[in-house]
This record gives sequence, structure tokens and C-alpha cells, in this order.
Amino acid sequence: MKKIFFILTAALFQTLLFAEADYVVKSVNGKVQYEVSSGNWKKVSAGQELSAKTVIDTSLNSNVVLKGKNGDVTIKSMQKGSIQELTSNVAKAGSLKKNKGLNKAGIAGASGSGGKGVATASSRASEAKADFDWDE
Repeated sequence: MKKIFFILTAALFQTLLFAEADYVVKSVNGKVQYEVSSGNWKKVSAGQELSAKTVIDTSLNSNVVLKGKNGDVTIKSMQKGSIQELTSNVAKAGSLKKNKGLNKAGIAGASGSGGKGVATASSRASEAKADFDWDE
């Protein structure tokens, strides 16, 4: 039993000792913090190594650029969560590039189907007025 415990402890220690950081902080603008322990936050600095499970918090008008295995990732202001979650949200969101045309098929009324467009408060009121008989 002692032998198994010793082997498991040695394996765990070796894993922790040779664990490689997933991201390196390339640059920090504004107030960006990472969670050391529950409720204990420290400031992120350039050159720091962070794992994907590290929880970070970017304040207003702040951002952090991380260098990972797949290239650089920018986490913008007012974001809080693990680096893994925040970087997957960035990948899903995509971005709009300058001078790249918009797809007009996704715009309401541009498809030529003769749709009514967006209902506003005044259009809904005029439709509701037609539904009632007004006694004068």
C-alpha cells in the first residue's frame, strides 16, 4: 500500500514539475488580473506563463494579448473566465475585416422576398387600431 502511494505521489509530482504553460502573456493594457486562489487576485504581467484553466478578469478599457500554440489571442475588456473559455468564445465570434463585403442574403428585406421588415412601435399601434371598433 505504501509502495502504491509513493508511486502515485511521484507521478503527480513529475506531472506538476514538467507541466508546460499553455499561454505566455505578450502584452497587457489596463487592469488585468488572474485568480491565484478563491477570491485572491494578482496582476497579470508581460512574459508571465498561464495555463488554459487560469481564470482572468479584464477591467474596463483593458485587454491582454496571449501567445499560444495556435498563435496570438486578444482578450478584450470586461471579460471574466478561464482562458480556455474566453479563447473559445473569441474563435466562435469571428471578426469583420475592413474592406470585406457583407453578405446581403442575411439582411432583412434584401433577399427580395417582399418581407414586411422590422415591426416598430408605431406600426404595431396602427395595426392594433384597426382591430378595435371605436365609439365616438
